[in-house]
Amino acid sequence: MKKKVSRAAAKAAPRKTKKAPVRRLTLKAAPAEAMTPDEVAHLETLVKRFEDSEKAWQRMTAPIDDADPWTQVEEHLLKADKDSERSWKYFSK
Repeated sequence: MKKKVSRAAAKAAPRKTKKAPVRRLTLKAAPAEAMTPDEVAHLETLVKRFEDSEKAWQRMTAPIDDADPWTQVEEHLLKADKDSERSWKYFSK
């Protein structure tokens, strides 16, 4: 027969269970492999592409200078009140 345990006794003496220690994942460094000349050339081309991309991005986000010819053309057309519709019709064709 099983003994009945009162609630007070159960609360007074909770069972303690041992928890297993936490296992930590440890990664071992792989041995360094020698790179082939093709891999080196490929990485150099990637670096060159990234540098060119960064330069292009800096040019695109640089403040607008007055030397931009398209801005000058647009301003010229906006300032010309005479026959402005005519000039826009010309450029829209």
